[in-house]
Amino acid sequence: MEKTFKRSLLGMAVAAVAMSGTANAAIDLHGEAVQLYGQAAGFMHITNPEVGDGAAQAVIESRVGFKGRVAFDDFGPDFIWQIESGDANNTDYGALGMRDTFLGLDFDGVGSFKFGRQLVAAYNYVDWPHSNPGLGNVFDWHNAIDAKYEDRANNVFRYDSATWGGFNFQATLSGMGSSTDALVASVAASYSQDLFSVHAGYYDQKGYTVTTADSYKFNEETGVVDFTEGSTSDAGDVSYAIFGGSMFLGDVTLTAAYKMMENGVTGDDQDAYSATAQYVIDGTWVLKAGYAATSESKLGNDDDSQAITGRLGYLLPSTYLYMDVRSYDMNGSEEKNDGTNILIGAEYYF
Repeated sequence: MEKTFKRSLLGMAVAAVAMSGTANAAIDLHGEAVQLYGQAAGFMHITNPEVGDGAAQAVIESRVGFKGRVAFDDFGPDFIWQIESGDANNTDYGALGMRDTFLGLDFDGVGSFKFGRQLVAAYNYVDWPHSNPGLGNVFDWHNAIDAKYEDRANNVFRYDSATWGGFNFQATLSGMGSSTDALVASVAASYSQDLFSVHAGYYDQKGYTVTTADSYKFNEETGVVDFTEGSTSDAGDVSYAIFGGSMFLGDVTLTAAYKMMENGVTGDDQDAYSATAQYVIDGTWVLKAGYAATSESKLGNDDDSQAITGRLGYLLPSTYLYMDVRSYDMNGSEEKNDGTNILIGAEYYF
């Protein structure tokens, strides 16, 4: 178990466990049909901003979930399901069902179709491996083009292919909970061999019109009814593409990615970059460094950002102990979001 955990953790499993619930030691409650899994995780966060006062926080990322796979004698595909809680520290999204929660069918040699709350296809690769450790503030969430992208969302229809000779792909449709005009389509694919893995993804939300109806509201101060005329505005029409990959050179792992973001409503665009290097000593100590940056936006000025991070980690069975130093230079010369943070944390998976 220890050897399996270390290999998967250092490759992709920390993010895979966090996103999909595939922990390495799920607890069988009713065979494979009902399993309990989760993580006890969190970190002490010491902030040192360039402007304003620092802070010391205890951030808890613990969560728990249930999942299952049911095979039938007279029915081809397996029935798959999952119900997962959000992080315990997040009071708004900590309830059961706030992370990946879905139903679906898994066809042997073909792939799975699932519907529910899930990640959109291209975001898998934005999040892992290119936003760890601490690079997501820049590579993932930051853009100066006012583009709103889905990552984990409700009303997601998702297909994940089987792996054929190292190749697999994913496709999602989402965003249509209120209107099919707001369709979000995303596709992604990867090809992996022993020494490398390459991947690409594309995200596109159609442009649509938001209409606000005329409204009337009684004004208690003036004693008259105020009238507000309805309006229309353009929304959506945002997209991004990501290209990246990893190289596995024994105890050394290298990653790099390039993301191109566009806002079709404003005509603005911006690029993001990420690179990491990891070295594992004696299968136990982990040294990892990361760099992420965004270019200046097409219509903006002095709105580029940068993150430089470093990690010292230590592996135990099903457990990861780590200390990070994360330095951020956000939005050009603006200093209100700049600073250097120190994190000391632990993650235990079951």
